[in-house]
Amino acid sequence: MRWYADNSELNGVRGSTIPDILMFGGIVVNQNDEASLRQVIENVKAKYGHSRAPVKWNFKDLRALYKKQGLDTLYESLLKTSKAWRSEIDRESLAFDYRIVVSVIEGHSVVKKTLTGCKPNLVRYAFSNGLMRFALHVQDERPNYAQVILDWPDRGDSKPFDLEYRAAYNEGKTGERHVVYHAGPLNALGFDDCAAYVNMHHSTLLQFADIVLGANREVIECAIGKKSSGFGVDFCKEIRAKYRGYPASIVGRGISLASGRHDFRKEIRDFVDRELSI
Repeated sequence: MRWYADNSELNGVRGSTIPDILMFGGIVVNQNDEASLRQVIENVKAKYGHSRAPVKWNFKDLRALYKKQGLDTLYESLLKTSKAWRSEIDRESLAFDYRIVVSVIEGHSVVKKTLTGCKPNLVRYAFSNGLMRFALHVQDERPNYAQVILDWPDRGDSKPFDLEYRAAYNEGKTGERHVVYHAGPLNALGFDDCAAYVNMHHSTLLQFADIVLGANREVIECAIGKKSSGFGVDFCKEIRAKYRGYPASIVGRGISLASGRHDFRKEIRDFVDRELSI
């Protein structure tokens, strides 16, 4: 069993000039389903361009990559059809038994300097919250093996994730916060002894994790009033049964929330209960 996870960020509603909400998460897939799930996603990509063409939720982020490879025509074609292939990937994935695990954390400040300085710790916190839920899922499902697959970290700095994973694997605790994992140490659950880092451009399942996380980002944005419900919410409605804890308790099991503000947690919980838990 593997958790393919990526990160995202967005500005909240308190006037921050840089992102103050961090998200981390993606999809949990049984190894028996990986090859088949990857194949159907690549079949969709082939239909709209090329089976190995990199994709993600915000496809515009890949413009420079396609340009560098001289694939401008392919990029423009995929950009024009992005809603169609995302929708088709969404539908095709329903045949597989994967689960969505996402962590959301709101920073405690709107001051740019403060947020910049504490970002590494926020990243660690968001990662560990998601890892805790994955560990609980592994404890419930009891696979023979569990692994965490992460996108290549920003600036190549894997330290925030390595520190958290080490503490979780060896001691069953978070790093500096010393919060105990309810599932116990990862080493007792059959986890690999370290997280693996791969380039999302070459991993179809990590691309799918990015698409799922991007849609969840729009759910959060809609929940806190940053935008009106649209394609991202519709995407998540389609796959809502894939959230860990569905239908009774998506928030807390499939979507982990951390914030010092009760209003923030309530807005998201109410929105998810209304839109995704039906």
